[in-house]
Amino acid sequence: MSFDSGGSRCAGVHLLGEGDAFLDAQGRRPCVVLAHGFAGTVDSGLMPYAEGFAAAGLDALAFDYRHFGLSEGEPRQLLSIKRQLEDYAAAIAFARTLEGVDPERIVLWGSSFSGGHVVPVAVADGRVIAAIAQTPSMDGIVTFAGAARAATPAMLARLTLAGLRDLAGSLRGRAPVTVPVVAPPGSLGMMTSPDAEPGYRAITGPSWRNEVAARIALSLASYRPGLQAERLPCPMLVQI
Repeated sequence: MSFDSGGSRCAGVHLLGEGDAFLDAQGRRPCVVLAHGFAGTVDSGLMPYAEGFAAAGLDALAFDYRHFGLSEGEPRQLLSIKRQLEDYAAAIAFARTLEGVDPERIVLWGSSFSGGHVVPVAVADGRVIAAIAQTPSMDGIVTFAGAARAATPAMLARLTLAGLRDLAGSLRGRAPVTVPVVAPPGSLGMMTSPDAEPGYRAITGPSWRNEVAARIALSLASYRPGLQAERLPCPMLVQI
C-alpha cells in the first residue's frame, strides 16, 4: 500500500493487530506508525518491530521515506530532514484513515535518527497518544561529535567538501554527490565507527543502498529535536 506525501508516493506496510486486547467499543485498535533511522528502509530490520506490535494486539504501519527504499522521490538517496518530518506526518494522517484504526490512538515509533524525529512530529501533530524512541539521536551536536571522534580530520574535511559540492550541484540541477552511509574506520562515510558497517549490513534488505546525498553532512549538527521534548503532548518512552 502507499500514501501521498508532497506529491510523491510513500510505500508502506500495514499489519493488523492480533486478538481483541485493545479493541474499543467500535472494534478499532490503536496503530503504531514506524519509520527507520538514518538512510534505513522498511526491509532493513524494521518489520520485526512492526510484527511485534501486531502480535501484541496493535495495528502497525511501517513506511519508507521519500527518496528511499520502495517509495518515490527524486533524486534517490536524498536525506532531507524537512521532508522526512513531512512524510511522518503524512503517514500519521494515512493511518487515521485505515479501516479498523482508532484515529485518536496513534503511537509513534522511531529508532536512532527517526527516534529524534518522533519528538517534533508528535509536537506538531498534537493528537498522538504516545511516542517511543529507541536509542534516539536527540541532539545533532552530540551526534556529530560522536561521528567526528571516529573520523580523522582529513576524512571530516573530505566529507564537508563532498557536502558542499553536492549542495552547489543541487542548485544547478545536477545529480547528487553521494557518500557511503557506513564505511570502515578511516574511510569516507557518514558513520565510520568499528561497529557501524557490520551493524548496518547485518540488517539491510534488498532495497537498501549504502549511499546518501552528501549535503546532509552540512545540516546534521543543527538538527536538535530533543529541544522540543518539553512541548510533547503525550508520554514518551526512551529506550537506550
